[in-house]
Amino acid sequence: MKYSVFALKFALITFFGCNTEKRFDDSTEFELLDSIITTLEVELLPLELEIVELAAFSSQLYAKEDSLIFVAEKEKYIIDKNDWFFNPNLANNESTVFISLLAPNRTQSVDEVYLTEPLDQKFKDIVERYPMVAQVYYNTESQLSRLYPPYDLVNTIDPDIDVTAFNFYYLGDEIRNPERKHLWVEEIYIDPAGRGWILSIIHPVYFNNEFKGVLGIDITLADLMRYFLAKFDESLVIIDNDGTIVAGSGKAIEALSMPPLRNHTYVQTILADNFRKEDFNLFKSKSKEVRQMASKFLLEKESAFEFNLEGYDYKAFCRKMNMMNWYLINLQQ
Repeated sequence: MKYSVFALKFALITFFGCNTEKRFDDSTEFELLDSIITTLEVELLPLELEIVELAAFSSQLYAKEDSLIFVAEKEKYIIDKNDWFFNPNLANNESTVFISLLAPNRTQSVDEVYLTEPLDQKFKDIVERYPMVAQVYYNTESQLSRLYPPYDLVNTIDPDIDVTAFNFYYLGDEIRNPERKHLWVEEIYIDPAGRGWILSIIHPVYFNNEFKGVLGIDITLADLMRYFLAKFDESLVIIDNDGTIVAGSGKAIEALSMPPLRNHTYVQTILADNFRKEDFNLFKSKSKEVRQMASKFLLEKESAFEFNLEGYDYKAFCRKMNMMNWYLINLQQ
């Protein structure tokens, strides 16, 4: 935590120092990008510590299975006419919980619902302490899903959904994450609970060397831009390793010949029903120069690129982030 505070102070000093004078060389541009990346990662770093601690706590619950099942509030769960087990969450102050109809052994899944009830308070604490966090959840091999804050389950989720079929689950399983560590799900995805485009950090849960499920902490792209990119008066875009725009300022995205933005903002665009993230891939831009820039940055690993677009001269600067396989680009005209 001392490192985080120091890094944040250094980033802010560097950033404001860079903005108080005219930039004369590329080194200053890269210092700016480095300071912005540091600022973002200082915000995200504590979530890595949180999910590691949450995984340890979750594992310990299985050691107390009998006692936790005995004291669980069993009466708050229902089984509807379709044989779907869930928590209607009438109090609206605890996690939304359900067991998919695909559960191979519902008795086992129900027991897991009961023994994981203490996670609700942990989830709530994380959401309250980190404004950027949209939701915290636990999905299990037994087809249990527990998520906070609560949502309109009946009108959002299909009862026979496979909770293990999403990348925020299977990327944490025994095959894809044999080291059993936390990891960032770098490919953005649409949240099945209806909260839009999501960035996740996940962590597997094991007990007695047996894989149980995967925890996740989510940040919506809208919140990422609200809490981060809006702080900087720059033409910035963040792209993933495939060249898809993850976040960015409206003026930068429009300058790169991407499709028109809804109300001139990327947030409004990604929340639209007709949004397709492949439309915002630099390799698929109608501009040859933008496609060349993507190739230079992502394939040839260069860090600066000059081009002319619709009669305007641009110079783009690029830095790879440290915590995930994303790139930050600053577009200068």
